[in-house]
Amino acid sequence: MGIRYIGTVLVAAASVAGCASTYTPPTSGDTAHITFSKYKDSTTGIQTYDNAETCSSRHSIALMRSDSQKTTVAVKASAPLSITMSVTRAIIPLPVGFVVRGCNATVTFAPENGASYAAELVTGHDVCLIKLKQINADETTTDVPEGSLKIRNWKRGFDESSSFCD
Repeated sequence: MGIRYIGTVLVAAASVAGCASTYTPPTSGDTAHITFSKYKDSTTGIQTYDNAETCSSRHSIALMRSDSQKTTVAVKASAPLSITMSVTRAIIPLPVGFVVRGCNATVTFAPENGASYAAELVTGHDVCLIKLKQINADETTTDVPEGSLKIRNWKRGFDESSSFCD
């Protein structure tokens, strides 16, 4: 019973803990739109959270692979929203696998009702952040003011309900 039972429980717990639920866009109330751009030729993951302050109760917005460059989603507006964009790259091949380096950028802001935004992951030379711009009516973009953004430190949560940021 001992090792086999514990192994089965651990495998079951790991399979449940690693899968964020699918994001459901709001159907009423204040909304905004965010267009996410894929990072270069890498698979890019995009998540949001029910609790913006603690980045808990994670939901997967998209997993953008080679066939997609951008995706646009509706989000709740007029309240804090935390989003994470992530990419993982195998950088050093080894005989038994790869050394993997990742980037998990998280930002919190309050989208304005009716506004549209563009989010892009920026990484390289120890930089990992989300560049967020507001899309104006004439299709030009302006940077979201730094004072209205809160850059978060991403951390691995224990399960999908736990906190993913500091």
